[in-house]
Amino acid sequence: MSKKQKKKGKRKADRIVPIIIGIIIVVCCMIPVSSSLFGQTGYITEITSSERRAGELDDGELPNTYYWTVGYKFKTKSGEYETGSVQVKGDAVSSKSGLKVGSPVRYLEFAPRFNKPGEGGFDGSTIMYLLLTGFGVFMITLGVRKEKPSKTPARRSREYRASKTAQPGYGGGKKIMFCKNCGTELIANAKFCKNCGVSQPKIPLAEPDWDSFAYDDETALTNAEVDELYGIATEEEIEDEFDLINSGDEGPAYYRKVLAIVRWRRTNGK
Repeated sequence: MSKKQKKKGKRKADRIVPIIIGIIIVVCCMIPVSSSLFGQTGYITEITSSERRAGELDDGELPNTYYWTVGYKFKTKSGEYETGSVQVKGDAVSSKSGLKVGSPVRYLEFAPRFNKPGEGGFDGSTIMYLLLTGFGVFMITLGVRKEKPSKTPARRSREYRASKTAQPGYGGGKKIMFCKNCGTELIANAKFCKNCGVSQPKIPLAEPDWDSFAYDDETALTNAEVDELYGIATEEEIEDEFDLINSGDEGPAYYRKVLAIVRWRRTNGK
């Protein structure tokens, strides 16, 4: 699998995971919210169980807060009986749930097993579930949002060229090269350098191993370097040589590498 395919697969996974998490949060939170805001009210007829769980330790290594599971049975408006349970905090002796025979329970009429004790409305737990629902919706949106397409190197080149006015040796379709001795800009296929007078080679040399050279990755690119790169490189060259940059690593070293390659090619008439 290529680096580009791996990156594409990772982006897909990064989009699916938040969607799944968001759906789970929304489903789990909307049930208590719906029963609290839009459900019916029943009344507890019996406390069926009160089971103490593990507790939190205080400084003396003794449990001072226990978790309790309190089960109950309640009667719906239709006269049927349903069961439910709630997790509460208490002490070593009591759950302190406050639930008793006659306490109200909110439930969904079409699914009474989804219920919660209380009067309903915008109480503290309902507001908390609404906030969690909003977070779940945000996670789903994060996953399904349309990814902004990144600009390809060729497109960046076209936009950069369009933003510049025509200049001698930059625009206007003139091909240029550089002197092998002093680096002076010359017209392509020039026989002699107009600055130092050294004759220019007619037969292109073998292209160096560009990966063996070190390029400055610490210093930010100058405007002169950017102007030179987009001035002498073709869109095809930029598209080919910017593969590493386009894959996410846009360090100055890669730009300078491309610039060195294009300089060499122009110097050698390529």
